[in-house]
Amino acid sequence: MTHQDVPDALRPGLKLVIVGINPGARSGASGHAYAHAGNHFWRLMFESGLVTQPLTYVEDHRVLEWDIGLTNLCDRTTPSMAGLTPAEMREGAATLRHKLLQCRPRVVAFNGMGIYETFSGRKRVKPGLQEETLDGMRMFALPSSSGRTAAYLWPAKLALFQELKRLVDSVSTEAVAT
Repeated sequence: MTHQDVPDALRPGLKLVIVGINPGARSGASGHAYAHAGNHFWRLMFESGLVTQPLTYVEDHRVLEWDIGLTNLCDRTTPSMAGLTPAEMREGAATLRHKLLQCRPRVVAFNGMGIYETFSGRKRVKPGLQEETLDGMRMFALPSSSGRTAAYLWPAKLALFQELKRLVDSVSTEAVAT
């Protein structure tokens, strides 16, 4: 197993696992997910209702309290995803598939549509619930929560995180009902 500057927050039976691309420089240096001040991730998690308390990156491990996990496509810290090679990303997709099959969350959300494109092998993915599943796990693509993602402004990102929350709630209810 490779060294992880930002450890996974994973365990079996989670409702949701959120997948990032890889740790950025601030996350890698701090050892915590989504540490860059310009990243909207933690605010989106709270305002969408996925977590019921406002969290910061230093509390990233607390997502497990809400049955939410965090991982990345690649473990290596880089200043941007441009620092990752195509081979690393393909290898990361295979490793991620293995991790997901081990912990079996009900929903997997990709925090960046390009991450889902790499994972699925599809091009031009649209945000939201995807048609394919991984052994019954539902796949959901989000625009990146990075503040640099100009194609999706805050209201659009929040709406998609709220859509993800509704999906997670509906899948959790289905699982209890069966």
